[in-house]
Amino acid sequence: MTYQALTKKMVRFQGVEESTMMGTHRLRYKGDFFTMWFDKANSLIVKLPAERVTELIELGEGNPFNFTRKQFKEWVLIPAGRSGDFEKLAREALKFARSKK
Repeated sequence: MTYQALTKKMVRFQGVEESTMMGTHRLRYKGDFFTMWFDKANSLIVKLPAERVTELIELGEGNPFNFTRKQFKEWVLIPAGRSGDFEKLAREALKFARSKK
C-alpha cells in the first residue's frame, strides 16, 4: 500500500486529518501526529507505545527512528518493503493517539 492510499483510508476516521510539516506529509488525530512518510529512509513512521516499538524492532519488522542521533522511543520506521503492514500499523497508531486524548 502506498502512503497516498493509506492517507485516503485513514482520513475517513473522525478526527484524522492530513497535514504537512517542512514538506513532509503526515496524519494527525485532533492535531497530534501519529504517522508520516519519511522519504530519507523510504519508510513509514508510526507513533506507538515504547514497548510496541521495541517489539517491532526486535522482530525485525521496524527500525529505530534516530534521525537526530537520539532514539525516539515511541517512533518506529516501517520500511517500504513492509507496505502490506502499513494500514494495520497506522490503525494501531491511531488507537494509541486516541488513548492520549
